[in-house]
Amino acid sequence: MKNNNLALRLVFIIVLMIPEMVLSQVSENRTEKTGKITFQSSQNIYVRFENTEGIKQGDTLYVKQNKKLLPAIVVKYLSASSCSGENIGKLMLNDDETIIAFVDGNKSNNEQIAGERPVMLDSLALQNQNIDSANVPVIKTGNDKKIVADNNFFGRFSVQSISSLDNTGNVNDLQRWRYSLSLNKNEFFDSHLSFSSYIIFAYTANQWSDVKENINNSLKIYDFTLVYKPDGKTTLWLGRHLNYKVGNIGATDGLQFERQLGSFYGGIIIGSRPNYTDYSYNVKLFEYGGYIGLTNRTNDSYIENVVGAFQQTNDGKVDRRFLYFQHSNSLIPKTNVFLSTEVDLYKRDKNIGQSTFSLTSLYLSLRVAPSRLFSITTTYDARRNVVYYETYKFLIDTLFQNELRQGLRIYTNFRPTDKLFLGLNTGYQFRNGDIRPSRNYGGYISYSDSPLLGVTPSLNFTKIMSNYVDGTDVGGKLSKYLSNGIYISAGYRKLNYKFTTVSSSIDQNIFTADLSIPLFRNLSLSIDYEGVFENANTFSRFFIDLTTRF
Repeated sequence: MKNNNLALRLVFIIVLMIPEMVLSQVSENRTEKTGKITFQSSQNIYVRFENTEGIKQGDTLYVKQNKKLLPAIVVKYLSASSCSGENIGKLMLNDDETIIAFVDGNKSNNEQIAGERPVMLDSLALQNQNIDSANVPVIKTGNDKKIVADNNFFGRFSVQSISSLDNTGNVNDLQRWRYSLSLNKNEFFDSHLSFSSYIIFAYTANQWSDVKENINNSLKIYDFTLVYKPDGKTTLWLGRHLNYKVGNIGATDGLQFERQLGSFYGGIIIGSRPNYTDYSYNVKLFEYGGYIGLTNRTNDSYIENVVGAFQQTNDGKVDRRFLYFQHSNSLIPKTNVFLSTEVDLYKRDKNIGQSTFSLTSLYLSLRVAPSRLFSITTTYDARRNVVYYETYKFLIDTLFQNELRQGLRIYTNFRPTDKLFLGLNTGYQFRNGDIRPSRNYGGYISYSDSPLLGVTPSLNFTKIMSNYVDGTDVGGKLSKYLSNGIYISAGYRKLNYKFTTVSSSIDQNIFTADLSIPLFRNLSLSIDYEGVFENANTFSRFFIDLTTRF
């Protein structure tokens, strides 16, 4: 408990020191480089430049609105002409949006690219998120004197405090701490060897006994991988690694191998699944399989197909056997298509194993963005519960009637002017046996940097109708970027849910406030508040995040 109080005091001391610590992130001796957003996924934004010389992992990319530079993206991955990263500015960004990078003006291009041309990530991999963060180059000069790139070592460390308070008594009050660390090291003892990791440690302050009982209740290792690339066509992964080309299989503890042969590539995975109760190492959950893929690309389009087959076991017995297929393309201009599906090849009936061919999941996404003024995304999702016959053998009887759940969603975004953003969405989900299908629809409107004090107002509305609830969620928010990248916002939501199976309802007024401050070039602090007010009860939640990138 003393350590918790010390950490909390440290956070608030830093808050008090903010006026002395806030610094500008753009120095005078840096030159401007512009690029365009080419694609946006749920996790990353992809930007194409004429070249990415001088841009490094961890750099901040900016967008200019009303003659103001606003921080928008932190770079995570690089190629020769593209980069990708996460949206840190909470801004509405569109395809073809102009993005600005600032590179060191004191370094000449000769220092950056002298001698041997480095092998970098290709743009196709960026577009498909099939990215290995260890693929960062080491640059060599003509006389073979090695210059380690600035992005040879990079990472991120966050300390987060989550507090919850209410007026119903201290039973529900809690203090939760979350520490996250990601480290990436290239030239890890060898120019062909690299290392990547992503680790989280989270616990509730009054439940430390759970950590003592089993540290894996709090410690989650999502990535811990050594990567060996003896040449430009062969890759070996050792450790816990999630292979994005067959992402549905999840992380594997073991050995993975991939070889490129022209437009074709193939891979083998041998290892075990993380334990299904606490995500720890469990050698009894042995699994193996392989995949092959084909990639074709031009300057304007790409197409990729991956097919794989895997068998997962539990204590030597077949748990699951399935096929996996993934397809993506941009053959039609301004259009991106993504499809993935799983087909189960094994089932057990009356304790007798049998071969089968049963569709488990199908996911299809189609995004069309004919211009920066308009885009539409449609997704179709059909899936059954995945059955592991050994792992959940005592629950199999409850899964015999495993109905196919299907859902359709449509999102549209409009940008009539440079500042006005509109969006509409609707969803429809159904399953045999449902009294009625689940439906929802909604929309939002936002005006960036309005004449009134330069704030950005936004309004949103959502209507939900399902088997068990009818509800509406309507609200608005005001946000503004101040000098030196400081972001503030305040919002209000009205939430009303009526349950159809019982005579009860939820009626809430929700107030929110956010503050985000760059303390130093690679250190940032954010403080978020949410207050929920009902007729008799009130709930308050505080979220404090201190993050450094290095």
